[in-house]
Amino acid sequence: MTATATAAAPAAADLTATPPPAKPLALGFFDPPGPARLVVGTFAAVTLPLAAVTLLAPSGELLWVYLWLFGMTHFVLTLTVYLQWQNLRHFAGTWPRRLLFFGLPVGIFVLFDALHAGRIGMTFPVFALVFWGGVRLLDFNHFNRQSFGVLQLFKGRTRAKYTPRLKKAEDLFFASLTLLLFVTFLSGGVCPLLHGSVEPIIPVVLPTGAAQALFVGLGVSAVSLGGGCGVELRRQWTTAGRPAGFGLAVGYLLVQALAAVLAALYLPLYAAALAVHYVEYHVLMYPRCFHSRLDSSARVDRLFGKLRESRLVFYAAIVTAAGVVTLSAAAGMGSMGRHPGVFTEPRGYLVLIAAFDGLFVFHYVVEMFIWRFADPHFRQQLSGLYFAPKPAG
Repeated sequence: MTATATAAAPAAADLTATPPPAKPLALGFFDPPGPARLVVGTFAAVTLPLAAVTLLAPSGELLWVYLWLFGMTHFVLTLTVYLQWQNLRHFAGTWPRRLLFFGLPVGIFVLFDALHAGRIGMTFPVFALVFWGGVRLLDFNHFNRQSFGVLQLFKGRTRAKYTPRLKKAEDLFFASLTLLLFVTFLSGGVCPLLHGSVEPIIPVVLPTGAAQALFVGLGVSAVSLGGGCGVELRRQWTTAGRPAGFGLAVGYLLVQALAAVLAALYLPLYAAALAVHYVEYHVLMYPRCFHSRLDSSARVDRLFGKLRESRLVFYAAIVTAAGVVTLSAAAGMGSMGRHPGVFTEPRGYLVLIAAFDGLFVFHYVVEMFIWRFADPHFRQQLSGLYFAPKPAG
């Protein structure tokens, strides 16, 4: 055997050997069941106990601590995505995006400053009622739109292909829950069907008869749509071969529906109903905060990179900033005429607390866009973050 043949022999032998197994794809953040279980489990662990406390032994101190650690931190976290350099550069790319991501937020803060400093609530109570009604509608819509979006992630865990018809039905279902909450808000914060046995907690805007008719109609629609979504979800999952993840998807749909219904019956339960909303936001923001690509040439990204080197330091900063927001929000609760005594404060103070009220609406608006997979920029940014890419072919 020549040296050449000898050298070629191992290569020939390799052709008949069993090829090494392909390297498994890295899991996306939402592929394992842990994050999904944490989100769904929050309903039993936080929502139900807090709802019981609200009904049986209300505690203002406990409520504000909960809002600080769960709610205000979730508002502050929005800034960690908004201020990343790649996003700021994207926002500044065209005039429509500049107006949407810079002009609109600035307009929100200016509007709130003008309303507070001008003591609009005391001077124009009807306008204040309409304005705050609009803010609450934005709030309810934000709550249910996020639920709709997160449900799509839960469905994505199953790796099944679902029809656009199901997605449209889910969209309508959560929209009906938004309107159900708004009817309760307009009915004094109490389900209109309970009028006469439970006293309203805020001014009643809708006549009881009209509110009851709307509530019943929306309730029937919600039950029909929710039941239809569950049946269709199971049918399409079965057609796909019953892949894993279906139970958590249905569980999520159920707990968010129950959370909305609790608040629609008695609006003070809305804070407890938001527990899953808050926790899922923290869960989903984790990879965006710690695994997003940063630009080392940008000062804002260098600062953010330093901050996120330590999880403890990062969350301590978030909790501290949220504490400031909480104190300011508590001070601002009397604005727009709900407690006229606030208007004895200096204008500069009113402008300051207005900035924190504006942060909430800023969050509602910005969140409508920074999770849109239809936007190529955010689709690229989110691709592979929550789910491992599908194998080729």
